[in-house]
Amino acid sequence: MATGNSFPTTGILLDCGATAHMFTNKQHFSTYVNSIDEFMTVGEHNHVPVAGRGSVCFSAILPNGHLNITLHEVLHIPHLGVNLISLGALHCQGVSVKSSDNGLVLSRDGEELFHAFLTGPTGTLYHVQCAPLGSGTAYLVSSPLSMCLWHRRLEHLSPQTINSMLCQQMVKGLDITAP
Repeated sequence: MATGNSFPTTGILLDCGATAHMFTNKQHFSTYVNSIDEFMTVGEHNHVPVAGRGSVCFSAILPNGHLNITLHEVLHIPHLGVNLISLGALHCQGVSVKSSDNGLVLSRDGEELFHAFLTGPTGTLYHVQCAPLGSGTAYLVSSPLSMCLWHRRLEHLSPQTINSMLCQQMVKGLDITAP
């Protein structure tokens, strides 16, 4: 576990030992609620304050394009040295892991979500392949129900037509919700 300034906070690591997703910068959160008197235990029994929790969006880089992913119930821990995605939390949400030549491929329901490649001086850190956080990428987070209702009320194209059009695009979106 890295704390302090030993790693850049712009990237994301996949962590099999983390019990929750944890990000260092409040600006990465699309939704946010402050926490009061909440702490997280990290490496060697160190207790660090949790400033808040919410949702974080990032754009995963895949061989055939990008996939926008939203993680929910992410802890904001400013004193953490690196952003962490919890493999255990993803597993509880139905995400599976497959080993590849140079790392891991994570998927759910047969759709690739993101890749994590071995990096670091010892070659034991799984770095999530994504666009730099805070790169000005726009994200859209919505549920199918709200899209259907919006389209019916405003008499826009049907969701089926829109989904057909979206399937032809390179960029897709995925919402990872807590169980």
